[in-house]
Amino acid sequence: MAEQAPILVESSKGLTRVTLNRPDRRNAFDSKMIHALLETFDALGRDSSVRVIILEGSGSTFCAGMDLQWFGADRSISVTEAQRDAERLLGLFRCIDECPCPVIGRIHGSTYGGGIGLIAVCDIAVADTAATFVFSEVRLGLVPAVIAPFVIRKTGESFVRRFCLTGEPCSAATAREFGLIHDVVEPAALHDRITALAEMIMPLAPAAVRDTKALVRRLRSMSDEEKWKAAVAANVSARLSSEAREGLLAFSERRTPVWNDASKENATTITG
Repeated sequence: MAEQAPILVESSKGLTRVTLNRPDRRNAFDSKMIHALLETFDALGRDSSVRVIILEGSGSTFCAGMDLQWFGADRSISVTEAQRDAERLLGLFRCIDECPCPVIGRIHGSTYGGGIGLIAVCDIAVADTAATFVFSEVRLGLVPAVIAPFVIRKTGESFVRRFCLTGEPCSAATAREFGLIHDVVEPAALHDRITALAEMIMPLAPAAVRDTKALVRRLRSMSDEEKWKAAVAANVSARLSSEAREGLLAFSERRTPVWNDASKENATTITG
């Protein structure tokens, strides 16, 4: 019997769906899944034809964090092995966070530990009303260290202190209140909401969308003076681009813009 792929990737007309595919392990991370996600998001990030990525989980759970069987509860782990695994997991979160095109998280069921890190690096996250979120690390003698920078940036320190220190489940409504989740819908409406968001992004100027995401990322670590300069430079670059010429002309002519040719000039200029 062929081994089950740890993730499934399905692409069509600029929309790519990445599905965590270990439902028997509640989509928990192991080395194969981490490697597959890293390779996939790296490749998708370099493909200028990709407009939107939807990240979701198969089965009843989005992601249960680390697979404790793989994590080594029943065996000795060297410092070198622990360092390597932590760096690879950090690399995964950074890869998704820095992916040039928008990433939409489709969240259902329970999410634990590192799975919350995945949500934190999505640009948009939508959960159903039954979804719950648990920082389970302290229950296991662990620390939510690798996900902390991404979750704190997304939700603020107060949320992390409240739920990381207790290991108490957090509801979808509370997760939305603190910014981890953007939209909460009834389970039956989750698919339609995700589809609607993807359809909002798909017709937009592709290079402008990527450049916008890249600018927001660059602004994080800049001083005020650097931010002013970066904002002006990005404005000038966008205004002089072929996409802007096409977009403004289409607006004045009351027609739908055609981005395919206009985006080629800008597709290789995205940085950040």
